Amino acid sequence: MNIYVRLAEHQKIESKRLWLRPFFMKDTTDMFEYSSDAANLEFIFPPHRTMEQTKFILANHFMREPLGKWAIELKDEKKMVGALQCVKLSERGEIAELAYVLNKRYWNQGLMTEALQVLTDTCLQQIGLKAIVLNCDTKNYGSIQVAKKAGYRRAGRFKGSNQYTGRISEFEKYEVKRNQAAGASHV
Repeated sequence: MNIYVRLAEHQKIESKRLWLRPFFMKDTTDMFEYSSDAANLEFIFPPHRTMEQTKFILANHFMREPLGKWAIELKDEKKMVGALQCVKLSERGEIAELAYVLNKRYWNQGLMTEALQVLTDTCLQQIGLKAIVLNCDTKNYGSIQVAKKAGYRRAGRFKGSNQYTGRISEFEKYEVKRNQAAGASHV
């Protein structure tokens, strides 16, 4: 079975406190809440200036081609608080690079670790990926901690440019492989 069929079969993933699910236009206000705050986005994309910009990005980036992109919804609040996505996907190599963002109001509660763990387990066990990679700016200590807590291991370091800002930074590569003994339950 092709990887896109498997991704399509796993568009909604449940964890203890979260739903990973497709994006909807009703997420505009929740997305604008975190995507308009520069402090929330220091290591990723420039802040959205208007709600209209958020609507445009939501429709054209997240909804137009939805496979490999998940909204993070808090079950109790029914609120979209972040996103996880495959920024690179190799069908032939069966490997994905993931990126994530979480509304800073929800930092330090273990939510991103929980979301990353359940998505990692799903990608390795049900979707059939062989490995998943995260590239974290070395100054982004929060993302590095999330990667480690979710069972990812440091696999290298390199210089690169941020795809949105063009800024040159040092990055640490973290990865987890199927059948690798890690902190999480990766098969």
